[in-house]
Amino acid sequence: MNSSPQEAIENAARAIWDMHVTNVPGEHADAAQHAAANLLSGAGHQLLYVPADLQQLITQAIEVGYATALHDFRDGGFDGEIPEWRPSLFPE
Repeated sequence: MNSSPQEAIENAARAIWDMHVTNVPGEHADAAQHAAANLLSGAGHQLLYVPADLQQLITQAIEVGYATALHDFRDGGFDGEIPEWRPSLFPE
């Protein structure tokens, strides 16, 4: 059974909304919003012509990715890389 392009978009939007609700908790919401705003502002004028619903979907998707990365970071998923990224935090 094939879905129409509109149904596919609605399904994707619903999945992103569900991920957003699950993965952008209060503790990460402000940082995720800030990161998304920075990325979107750097995207140029093209996004001015995108419908508001699609802009919201893009924003939520970025926020999900950012909040997930923060969660992984706080859980120690990148502990091995921190000295390489920020050697000044680990003087010899």
